[in-house]
Amino acid sequence: MFKCVATLLIVAGVCLIAGTNGFFLSKTDKCQVAVFKGGKEFGGEKIMANKSFVPYLKSVGQVAKACKVKVHVIDSYKQLKTPKDFVLSSEMPMALGTGIHFDLQDQKGGTVCNKLCMVSRSWKTLPDATCFINGLKTKGIKFTEPNLIDDGSVGKLTSTQLDQLKVHTQELCAPKKKTSKG
Repeated sequence: MFKCVATLLIVAGVCLIAGTNGFFLSKTDKCQVAVFKGGKEFGGEKIMANKSFVPYLKSVGQVAKACKVKVHVIDSYKQLKTPKDFVLSSEMPMALGTGIHFDLQDQKGGTVCNKLCMVSRSWKTLPDATCFINGLKTKGIKFTEPNLIDDGSVGKLTSTQLDQLKVHTQELCAPKKKTSKG
């Protein structure tokens, strides 16, 4: 009798899960962008990063430490006014939370190489900056001139895929609107 009841319950459970497309087992999507607390190798603006980008940021911190520089963050994830706003492909890592704009500082906070230095490619003549940029590349982290570090995922997707991912990320991470009582 017990085996019959147990079998019936298992069959009913499987049918319930299959009939509801796994609704009871599924999780709702959540925003994957959160504050990254990088440590003393980072300074500047608060870093908002997609959870998939965090391992890259940890590697960036390791490279900065090895090269005796500090990554001064200028910009990271940005919430758009509307999820469907146009974003240049060069700025897409910011809309996805998979990149940062930066300057380099020495360990005491003095400038080693700022955006002007990066644009003019003067970083190639500065040992600490060269160490850092080359170190990023050996770790598989994408450096795009003048001053973008990202995970390289943008270049692997089509523009349609990127736009869909941007809209999805922006919608999930949009501040919740307060409903007015009236």
